[in-house]
Amino acid sequence: MAKKLVMAFVTALGATSSMTIDDPKDALTEAEVRTVMESIIAQNVFNTSKGDLTEIKSAEIITTTEEILI
Repeated sequence: MAKKLVMAFVTALGATSSMTIDDPKDALTEAEVRTVMESIIAQNVFNTSKGDLTEIKSAEIITTTEEILI
């Protein structure tokens, strides 16, 4: 099973910008993710073509499974 943390932000232009982290740690909490996302916004860490990241839109952990057929 593969896990990914997808963090989505609203940009200054009203668009959505997302980043994906592979294999997030188990038992990751909302508070931990929110703290990191707020820090990314406050420090203006990333430049995007859609403008600066201005607010948190969402965060989710996506789990996928593979079923090998051949």
